[in-house]
Amino acid sequence: MRFSVLCKICLFLSHFAFSQFEYGVKGGLNFDSAGKISKLNNDVYTDGSLKSESGFNLGVYAKFDLLILYLRSELQYTNVKRSFEELDVTSSRIELPISLGYKVLGPLSIFAGPSIFYYVSNKTNAYSFDRIRNKFNFGHHLGLRLNLGNLSFDFRYEKGNSSVVTDLENFKNTDLRPNQVVLGMSLKLN
Repeated sequence: MRFSVLCKICLFLSHFAFSQFEYGVKGGLNFDSAGKISKLNNDVYTDGSLKSESGFNLGVYAKFDLLILYLRSELQYTNVKRSFEELDVTSSRIELPISLGYKVLGPLSIFAGPSIFYYVSNKTNAYSFDRIRNKFNFGHHLGLRLNLGNLSFDFRYEKGNSSVVTDLENFKNTDLRPNQVVLGMSLKLN
């Protein structure tokens, strides 16, 4: 008797927990405006900002619903390009944003949370930024999400908090921290 009651309770709780959990794939466009650079040309330092260009992100997500709130974590690969004078800088990083969301109205929600960035590579057409200090970067994000069945669309602003600096012979200082607007789309798989 006790065993059957315990089985029914476990079955009910597992069904309730599973219905509140979802996972899927995601991708999107990044519009990064990050970066300041100081470059040595003929013994003269040139200070400037990196010109932003678009990039992309691909990844997976997991979401757990909690009544009007939800917790969503994502793991994604991001690639962005920036330029300064004749220099093109390409950054590849792994990102882990964790969002706490609030369901505002029907399919519309707002979300915010911390982000962790790990720099896989920063390369240019002339130099390799192999000696990067602070390969890990912490930041934060804020955004809006629209859920339409198995598809969701989001718009977020993401900013890195700490500097990503390199020590290269021809560069006095390079700060490549993320400062981006991200347009994304997610597809629920369960």
